[in-house]
Amino acid sequence: MTITMRPALPADAAALAALSTELGYPADSSTLAARLAVLLAAPEQHFVHVVEQHDKVRGWIHGYIRPLLESATCVEIGGLVVAADSRSQGLGAHLLQACEQWAASHGIAELTVRSAEQRLDAHRFYQRHGYRHIKTQLTLRKQLP
Repeated sequence: MTITMRPALPADAAALAALSTELGYPADSSTLAARLAVLLAAPEQHFVHVVEQHDKVRGWIHGYIRPLLESATCVEIGGLVVAADSRSQGLGAHLLQACEQWAASHGIAELTVRSAEQRLDAHRFYQRHGYRHIKTQLTLRKQLP
């Protein structure tokens, strides 16, 4: 299996949108392209990479530096998705390892990921890679006018 990992490009927006939708976060190409442009404009703060298999984007990861007042700065994984028909082939592990290396290159020793309660396969994936469950929390959101 030949895989290629590389930084995301603006031209990847449609593929990233399709994968985001598959993950349960629907986005059209133009909306995702605008979001991606913001992240790509700040490469010291955001890590956005894709993994390709047979010259087709099959997964992506977004990690970002999250400075906090109450605890040490960490890298939070904002999203990681691999196409359903490409899972269990090591693509997610490659993406995760690359993000971890990026964090280390920035002097950051801790990564955090949030995963919805129902994503049991994702929980097992992260735990296999050394992540441990530290707390369960409620996520609240407010839409501003």
